Amino acid sequence: MSASTLPALPGTTVDQAIEWSIRLTYNRPDPATRAAFQAWLADDETHRLAWARMQSLGRHFADVPSGLARQTLEKLPEARLQRRQVLKLLALFAAVGSTAWGTHETAPWQRLMADYSTRVGEYQRWTLADGSQLELNTDSAVRVYFDARHRRIELLRGELYLVSGADIDSLQQRPLQVTTTFATFNAQGSRCNVRQYADACSLGVAEGTVNIQPRSGTGAVALPGETWRVTRDNVLRLPGNAEDAATWRDGLLTARAMPLADLLDELGRYRNGYLGCDPQVAKRTISGNFNLTDTDATLAFIAQAHGLRVQAMTRYWVRLSA
Repeated sequence: MSASTLPALPGTTVDQAIEWSIRLTYNRPDPATRAAFQAWLADDETHRLAWARMQSLGRHFADVPSGLARQTLEKLPEARLQRRQVLKLLALFAAVGSTAWGTHETAPWQRLMADYSTRVGEYQRWTLADGSQLELNTDSAVRVYFDARHRRIELLRGELYLVSGADIDSLQQRPLQVTTTFATFNAQGSRCNVRQYADACSLGVAEGTVNIQPRSGTGAVALPGETWRVTRDNVLRLPGNAEDAATWRDGLLTARAMPLADLLDELGRYRNGYLGCDPQVAKRTISGNFNLTDTDATLAFIAQAHGLRVQAMTRYWVRLSA
C-alpha cells in the first residue's frame, strides 16, 4: 500500500495511540500498564495500524529533552492542553500520506508543546488575552503563560514580533516577559522582534525599551532602533537597524552587503530542502529587499542580477553557481 492510499483512522484511535506512546516512552510503565497496552493493541486492527504509524514517527521524537517530555505527560489530564497536543500530532499523522512527510519537520516536538506555531514559509498573527499582538515568522513556535501576576511568552524556536498589550482587564499591572533558551526580555510597553538561533538569540526594538537579562552575567537596556545579540552569559550591541530585522512582517528580507551564503541561509528558512551556493561565490555581497512569498522567483532574480546560474535538481535541491 502506498503512502497516498493509507486508510484514515478514527480520531479516538489516534488519540489513544498518542497517549500510549507518551506513557510507554516517557514514563516507567509497570506490568499492569504493559498488559493493558497489549490488550488495547490486540483489541482492534485499527489500534495496531495506529500504533505502527505512531512508531514510524519515533525517529522525529528522539531528541525531545526528557524534562519537556515529562511536562507533556504531566499535562495530559488537562483537557485544553491535551486536545492541543492531539491536534498537533494528528497533523503529523496526516503528513505520513503526503509529500510534506520528511521534508522540513526538524523538531516537531516544539510544535507539540506550543500554543501558537507556524510552518515553513508561513506567517501568522494573533491577539492575546492581554491585548498584545503576537506575530510569528516562518517555522516558529511559542508557549504563552498568563496568570494573575505574570505574563510570559516562551519562544521555543524561530522568530516573533510582539506589540505589548495594555493588559487593561487585569487587576494589577502584570510584567510582560519574552523568554528564550539564552535570555529573558522584559518587554512591557514595547514593540520588539526576538529570534532564536542555535547558539544565541537576537533582539530588535522598534518602540519603548527592553531590559535584557541573559541566563548568567550582566544585562543591558535596549533602546528604540537598537539590535542586540545575546548568549547565555554575554550581551552585545549590534550595528544593524531594528527595522531591517522585522521586514519579514511585510514579506521581505532586507540585505545590506550580506554575503551570498548568508543570504541563501536566510531564504532557506522560508522553503523546504537544500539551498546553497558554490564556495567561489559564497562571499559575494548582496544588497536589496527580497520577496519571501515566492523564493523561486527571488532566486531567479538574484541569479540574473549577479550573473549566477540556478542549478535545480528538484525544487528541494537548489544551488547557485558562477
